[in-house]
Amino acid sequence: MKEKKQSYSPDLKLQAVLLSFEKGTIAEVAQKFNITSHSLCNWRRIFIIHGPESFSVYGKGKLSTDEKKIFELKTKIKKLNTQFEIIKGAAESLQKGSLEIFQYIAENEQKHSSYLMCKTLGVCLNSYNKWKYEYVSERQQWKRMVKEEITSIFIASKKRYGSRRITAELQKSGYQLSSNTVLIYMRELNLYVSVKKNKTRI
Repeated sequence: MKEKKQSYSPDLKLQAVLLSFEKGTIAEVAQKFNITSHSLCNWRRIFIIHGPESFSVYGKGKLSTDEKKIFELKTKIKKLNTQFEIIKGAAESLQKGSLEIFQYIAENEQKHSSYLMCKTLGVCLNSYNKWKYEYVSERQQWKRMVKEEITSIFIASKKRYGSRRITAELQKSGYQLSSNTVLIYMRELNLYVSVKKNKTRI
């Protein structure tokens, strides 16, 4: 006897998808909703290509022939519009080669799926994922090194240097950073300038 296929409400699917984009962790969200990661990935793909209204359509049950044709036509139009938007946004990157294309995809993953962007822009998804892993790792190492430099300068100044003075010191050493970025890193490190209060004479 075949096991009955588990069905989920459109609302649950939409909640799970939105939460997965917010948290960025498919496995954690899948566990929270007691669903498989495979199902969640499929729902995310449907959401990205067809939009949130697709869940309400799927939740109605069997569609009539005309409804199905209309929905499929709307889906194709929406997918073509999305692909046009991707190509338009990546126009400059396409002229510069794979690395620039990968960079564009990474910067737009919150807007479009990496699968759809890779397919539209004619690059291999596996190659992109490999590049992304290496890029993120290098970025993390660089950030950790910068934070160590910030901490060193801050301690050497006896906790008197703020983000602007530390930025100036870093730029002298060849780092290209804005004071806003340094300020963010200082907050992440819990580094705050010590201000000596003048004693008031009575």
